[in-house]
Amino acid sequence: MHRSSRTVRLLAVSLGTASVLAVGCGSSNPSGSDEAGSTPSNESDGVDTYSGYVVDPPVDVSGVTLPVADGSGEFQMVAEPGGLQLIYYGYTFCPDVCPTTMSDVRRTLADLPADEAERIEVAMVTIDPARDSPEVITDYVHNFVPDGTALRTADDAQLRAAADAIGANYEVTTNEEGEIEVSHTGELYAVDDTGTVVMQWPFGTSYESLTRDLRSLLAERSQA
Repeated sequence: MHRSSRTVRLLAVSLGTASVLAVGCGSSNPSGSDEAGSTPSNESDGVDTYSGYVVDPPVDVSGVTLPVADGSGEFQMVAEPGGLQLIYYGYTFCPDVCPTTMSDVRRTLADLPADEAERIEVAMVTIDPARDSPEVITDYVHNFVPDGTALRTADDAQLRAAADAIGANYEVTTNEEGEIEVSHTGELYAVDDTGTVVMQWPFGTSYESLTRDLRSLLAERSQA
């Protein structure tokens, strides 16, 4: 697919705030420095347990539903009992942040034991529905995760509400030269079977760290 020239920025957005930092796509700080409204989950009890961050206070997205891109129904942000959803907001024209994140998700699922991988559902929401047709976004997601779910809505208000609910942000504009410019947050979100965002990972988190975190989260839910 031909990719026209365009500017892409990655937004570092504090959950629950409107503060935005525009940086070069792919240059987001991978070290996971603290952001307002989120806390490193490995700080509790001084134990280095997780690489991801928990949101304080917890964020409930159980009321968020979006259309499945292939027209097969509605997707609700509530995992199956004992399972997790991995939710990502991105777009297919993204040159590096989105494919890197989705590739890391694919590697993580391959590294997990089969019985654990089966408890994780992956969904990607396109923030660029004008260019990401139902077929395009569905093929894109399935290229990384064959049983993943592509989500798409052409309703701007519905898309913005779904992003705001989870703490994501994005901007799609056209500059004076007619080029499309896209900015978006790079976080990957984990949602549990109550519809609560239990963890988020900034862009740059390694797939090895993601794998360890997910195994621990799943183990906690097996013991509950």
